[in-house]
Formats: sequence, structure tokens, C-alpha cells
Amino acid sequence: MTQTMVPRDTAITDQIQNGAVIRLESPGMLAVSGADARSFLQAQLTQDVAAATNAQWTLAGYCNPKGRLLGLCTVVQSDAGFLLLTRRDLLDTLLPRLRMFVLRSKVTIEDVSDQHGMLGVIGEGPLQRLEETVGSMPEGPRAIHQAGDLLVLNQPGDSRRQLVIGPTAQISELEASLLGDTEAGAESLWSLMDIRAGLPVVTSETRESFVPQQVNLELIDGVNFKKGCYPGQEIVARMHYLGKPSRRMYRLRVPMAEQVPAPGDSVTAGDGKSAGDVVIAAPGPDGPELLVVLKAAFADRQDLQVAGAPAEIASLPYAVSTGEAEETERQAPQ
Repeated sequence: MTQTMVPRDTAITDQIQNGAVIRLESPGMLAVSGADARSFLQAQLTQDVAAATNAQWTLAGYCNPKGRLLGLCTVVQSDAGFLLLTRRDLLDTLLPRLRMFVLRSKVTIEDVSDQHGMLGVIGEGPLQRLEETVGSMPEGPRAIHQAGDLLVLNQPGDSRRQLVIGPTAQISELEASLLGDTEAGAESLWSLMDIRAGLPVVTSETRESFVPQQVNLELIDGVNFKKGCYPGQEIVARMHYLGKPSRRMYRLRVPMAEQVPAPGDSVTAGDGKSAGDVVIAAPGPDGPELLVVLKAAFADRQDLQVAGAPAEIASLPYAVSTGEAEETERQAPQ
């Protein structure tokens, strides 16, 4: 996989502070519609889709029968049904698998990625121009504001930011109007802000590598343990009620790295032992910042390395606890 040389300047911090408009190309979008769309997704995802409203978006995982994540979705209830935002590089796998379970349900699932565009909007200037365009901004965790064909999704993290979804042509026009004298941002900047917010990603390289708890999905309200069955539910519930995950997701900084690690790259300890795997990485102002899944025994180690460069644990906006692998997890299918 091609790796990106790490920038060593203040441009990243400046854009976070002063604002940026980012065209997001890596997400894709599935539209799920029909009379049975809600009950169908309720039976497929880790989230309680039955309780979904058009006022808030939610996170959800889609697992294989062994409880390992095939993908992660942002679930948005729309006027026509539901939109599932996920990595575009997963759609060739997710779409046929979801359709396989439709059977006699009144559900239609379509890849609408090419008909819709997405913008990440950061900073007071661009956000003020966005508010002037859409009339109001969503307030509160995961709030949604709809303005005609545009959907504005409030995003988590220390820096105020919004995700805008709409028809491709309209998004292109909006991008030009929001930019003003603001510089267009790289998509890696949006990834950096997701990393700092502790939002996991499943990519084609890490598909079926993690169970939801290993990427902290239940810590950010991406799993509902009281809903009904879904693929892998028994494994996910067993770990929750009877054991503790032997691996958890952490944020790392790698100040001396010369390249940005790729998803699936190894995290090692100084003695060469495998400590975990990279979930996602992006350039930061002081070197790459990463989300990684670490084995519990390595969570407090001071000698972690990624691609041969020393790594250090950085904070997440929520508490993470680990435990030694218990019998329930050791017996989970690999």
C-alpha cells in the first residue's frame, strides 16, 4: 500500500483552528428503503434501529456470524428510508451480503455513492457560511438538521465540525460557496479529527479483524445489548456479560515516523513481540496519530513501536478498560 510522507509544519493546526472545507471521497453510501427497511436493519446491525429517528444519527456495526466486523456504518434516517454511510472500499462486500438476507422482505438496497457527495466543514468561518446557507445548525450529540436535500450531521470531538451530505451537484456548489478565503483541506485532516474523537474505522485491510468491543464500539454507543438478534450477536453479548475484551483500541502518536502507517500494520514492543494492529492513521502536526487495537498486556508499555519508530499513548475522550482474556473470549471463533 502507498504510504504518505509526514508533513512537518503548522498547516494542520492552522486549518483546525482557522477552518477548512474538505471534500470526502472515501465514504460510500447505501440507501435502504421499503416497508420493511427498519425491521430489516434491526436484524442486521448492532444498533437499535427500531428506535432511530430523523433527529439524530447513530453508529452501528455489521458483523459476520463469528462477531467480527465486516464494516461500520453511520445510520441516518431519511425521508425515503435509511442511509448507511461506510467506507466506499467495503461496498462491494457489504452490498451483496446485505441483499442476501432480504429474502421476501419489502426492502431495496442501492449503492447511491455516485449520486451523493459529502463535505467536512471545520472552523468558525466555514461553519458560519454553512449556517447562512442551511438556516440553522444541528446542536447536541449526533444531531441532524435537514435543509431541502442537504443533511447536516453534528460531529463529535474537541473541535466544532459538521458533515454535510447532499446530491453531488449541490455539494459541489456548496463547497465553492463555503470556501470563501478558506483553504480546501485534505481528507486526512478529517481522519485526524475522527482519530482524536476515538471513532474507529473498518477498512478493506481490517475487515473481519475485530469484534465490536475491541474497537470500543460499545463505549461510543454503537452497540445495543438489549435489542434482538443480529449476525454475531451471541459472541458480542457473551463478551459483554461474561468476560472482558483482551484487546482494546487506543490512540497513539508516533513523532519520529517518516511515513503514515497503513490500516493493518503491526504495533510491536521493544522486544519485537506483537502488541496489536493499526486501525487508522493520519498525519498530525507532530507526526502521525493513530488508532490501534492493543493486547491488554501491552496497554501500559512504554516501548511500543510502529514501523520501527517509537510510539506513545495519547488520550481519548472516553475511558478505556481492558482485561486479560477470559474463557469466553478465548473460545470465540477466530
